[in-house]
Amino acid sequence: MILKSIRLKNFRKFKDSYIEFPDGITGVVGLNGVGKSTLFEAVAWTLYGPVAARTATNQIKREGAAPSEPCQIELDFIFDDDIYHVVREMSGKNLQASGSATVNGKLAASGAETLSKFMQKTLGMDWKSFYTSIFAKQKELNTLSSMNPSERRQLILRMLGINAVDEIISEIRTDTKDKNTLVKKF
Repeated sequence: MILKSIRLKNFRKFKDSYIEFPDGITGVVGLNGVGKSTLFEAVAWTLYGPVAARTATNQIKREGAAPSEPCQIELDFIFDDDIYHVVREMSGKNLQASGSATVNGKLAASGAETLSKFMQKTLGMDWKSFYTSIFAKQKELNTLSSMNPSERRQLILRMLGINAVDEIISEIRTDTKDKNTLVKKF
């Protein structure tokens, strides 16, 4: 996934913000409380809906926003050479959820739940996997520089949430070794 831009309206502390992501690697840095984590949460919320929010739905909309103003995020990105435009919104007093996705200009999903399912299927991961694949804590990054390659590998696998795959590979190797030993005996 290559993020291109995001517009946040009444999402948490963002009243109306637009960010265009440059090509290449982008680092998000800043003081505590300026919205770094909120920016990542906004991307996840747009793709996966309320399950990806850090708080209850009624705490997502910016405090002080009028009931008539929607909480809305528009996210543009490229995935598998396709151009995606995803919009998720909550509006009205009851924070009615809605959402849509277009792929290369054609409507691909409409409705909040349909959008969430579509994005999970398209990206091939749920919201937890998405978070662990894009969000590394500063302490974890600092620790990487002082580790040897084996230790670094284990931390990266844990950060990405795929250390279970490593354990399964180890079990397969052990099972293969045991089977080969058994075959040689026969």
